[in-house]
Amino acid sequence: MVTPQTLLVPITNTPASLEAVAVAAAIAKARKGRVYLVHVIEVNRSLPLNAEMDAEARRGEQVIRKAEAVALEAGCNVTGTLVQAREAGAAIIDEAQDREADAIIMGVGYKQLTGSFHVGRTVDHVLKNATCAVWVVRQSVAAGHQHE
Repeated sequence: MVTPQTLLVPITNTPASLEAVAVAAAIAKARKGRVYLVHVIEVNRSLPLNAEMDAEARRGEQVIRKAEAVALEAGCNVTGTLVQAREAGAAIIDEAQDREADAIIMGVGYKQLTGSFHVGRTVDHVLKNATCAVWVVRQSVAAGHQHE
């Protein structure tokens, strides 16, 4: 297996997302590769795509700063960007193509719904439609929920 040089990590404000950043940073550092972070703000169809979404943008910038700190701690510089789109999955795929990413590394928390494991709408879309490799970093079961 060829180790990817250019990695795209979609980020949200979750521990699983930051875990994916740490994995990507470690790979990039070892291979002298590049890591791009993308935080997607989904815009409701009732609003114009370029609507001013100041509160969401501020939260997105905080998420990017947090992820950049995780990457720096791992010894890797990253580039972070905010994107507004109707659907996060399609935006992630577009960013991966624009950045010529060799792989998308996505963090997924552990949550069980109706007795079976689900990765969620965005991860599902990326897995089905990305043209590059997709790596899913899933949190451990213990990290995803508390035992009673």
